[in-house]
Amino acid sequence: MVHMPRCLKYKVNTTMRRVVISMSKHAISNEKESVGAIIKKFMHVIGINHRLCKWILPCNLGKNIIMAGLPYVGIVYGCNILNALVAREAKGHIMNMVYQLLVITFAMTLLYHILDKAGNAMRDNIRYRIKADISSKAASLDYQDLESQDSMQLLTAALEGEKESGGIYWFSDKLGVLIGDVASIFYAFVVLVPILTQQQHLTGNGVMQILNSKWIIYLIFLLNLFSMFLFMWISKKGNKKQYEIYEESLDAIRKDDYFYREILSKYATGKEIRLYALKDLLLRDMTKVWDEKCNIQDRKLDIQEKIRIRYLIVQALLLVISYTVIGVRGVNGMITGAEVVKYVSALTALGGACQYMVDHFETVLLNMQYLHHYYEYLQLPNRKQTGGKPTADLPQQDLVITFEDVSFKYPGGKKDSLEHVNLTFHYGEKIALVGPNGAGKTTLILLLCRLYEPTHGRILLNGIDIREYDYEEYLAMFGVVFQDFKLFAMTVAENVAASEEYDEREIEEVLEKAGIWERVQKMEQGIHNPLYNVGIKGVEVSGGEAQKIAIARALYKKAPFIILDEPTSALDPMAEYEIYSSFDRLIQDRMAVYISHRMSSCRFCQRIIVLKDGQVQEQGTHEELIEKDGIYAMMWNAQAQNYQ
Repeated sequence: MVHMPRCLKYKVNTTMRRVVISMSKHAISNEKESVGAIIKKFMHVIGINHRLCKWILPCNLGKNIIMAGLPYVGIVYGCNILNALVAREAKGHIMNMVYQLLVITFAMTLLYHILDKAGNAMRDNIRYRIKADISSKAASLDYQDLESQDSMQLLTAALEGEKESGGIYWFSDKLGVLIGDVASIFYAFVVLVPILTQQQHLTGNGVMQILNSKWIIYLIFLLNLFSMFLFMWISKKGNKKQYEIYEESLDAIRKDDYFYREILSKYATGKEIRLYALKDLLLRDMTKVWDEKCNIQDRKLDIQEKIRIRYLIVQALLLVISYTVIGVRGVNGMITGAEVVKYVSALTALGGACQYMVDHFETVLLNMQYLHHYYEYLQLPNRKQTGGKPTADLPQQDLVITFEDVSFKYPGGKKDSLEHVNLTFHYGEKIALVGPNGAGKTTLILLLCRLYEPTHGRILLNGIDIREYDYEEYLAMFGVVFQDFKLFAMTVAENVAASEEYDEREIEEVLEKAGIWERVQKMEQGIHNPLYNVGIKGVEVSGGEAQKIAIARALYKKAPFIILDEPTSALDPMAEYEIYSSFDRLIQDRMAVYISHRMSSCRFCQRIIVLKDGQVQEQGTHEELIEKDGIYAMMWNAQAQNYQ
């Protein structure tokens, strides 16, 4: 069986379970929410609709109100035309009504299709805007919050909610349909006004008198409204059960997504599938997942069918009563045959509108709960303190960064990852940061770059707390290659410059310094060639080649501080030697911090800082630390033995 890595599997299961439980609690507990809270969420989602496209809601409302009225136009005009034919009225008058019916029907149908086409044109634009909103928020959110469990859960809920609910457009469409149902009930009432206000002729026995009474029509109208609320109660119970099933289905959904996204859609997995003959094993597991999803879908459909059957039984009883009442009035001559057809059609449409109104009301509420996660994600605050002091005016040669008794604990962590760190970084220094795994090296870099804030102590730039400087300007001072760096499916030049605008000559220079220029020259379009097989003529690069491009990106930025986290981990020994031998040429006079487990890289640095258990244990030159015979000397000698 194909397994996800244990830690990833736990993380995905835990995150998704929390998300679904959170979503379930919100979605199926409408009855526990105050009316004010529901109205507030409703207004939030309406606000999102208006911001994304102010015409989408009026467009959907208009087309559904028109469509709701179309059947009643036919009902009323059809009745009048039949009455005129029976009464043998003038042919010109009858044809006049026919022409009116055709013109009104054509105009309403044409207007409906115009609004529908306009709505469809807006739909794709709205979807792109939503994706852009989420992407923009994720890019601007504080990095510390971006990595937090809460924001990750909310992001997942927002994305899943958008997918599960059908999105903002679907909400406005269903809201329009709901308003159309309300309009249909109003139209039905207008059509039924004559029979509701008709003079009573109470003849016959008690039963006939009741059937001939105008109050029986009011009763039928009220019974339709009662059935509507009954169906609302039944639907609420059914929605709760469907959500419980949805929660159970999360594991199958995750596995299905894993098969498609991580296995079937990635050509790199094809090697393992063929070499280890995994096809049958994978198909077996995928079949199990698909069977499970089909079973879940059947259970959901079964619940929906039971709800529908119960309501249809109630509606059938109401229709029998309606037809009986209208039929008796027709037999007694109180209304014409054409009016019998008109009122029966109106009562039938009324029953259908009541049913669909409840169904659509529940759908809109459910959809609103999903989309509220999207609203909440966009409302996440940027809590990072940022001042207004510029950094551009600071002389580069005088730049000094100081860690002053800095401690840091990750959100939810049990112990500090860094404890009482006191360090100074001078412009022009070449520093190696070494230590065992989990020593706090990368954490220190994240704090240095101000991607995280210290939980204790402070970090100073030229004696001033870095929080007093403009955040964007401070970030611009660092060119960083993280161990888990990312290149994107853009051109080589855009990856290096991180911009659409760049100096081609400088791009070529930094690519040459990083030792990747020769490879880029062989690409069909050179620096303008896209990376990766996402686009047309995209080129795949090896791990070592990607690392060199990432180094070139850090060099192109011309930042005064360069940070390289395991900069040669994917390079072969010769490429690694070339990088370190051209160390001074690459970095020039800028400050550089290296994190590396290859102790030989430390020989190129002026100062070595040794971290262990979140604390600075040693610092000095290579010779000083070897002579000290401490942690660094032990790590150096351990690696040196492998080369003897």
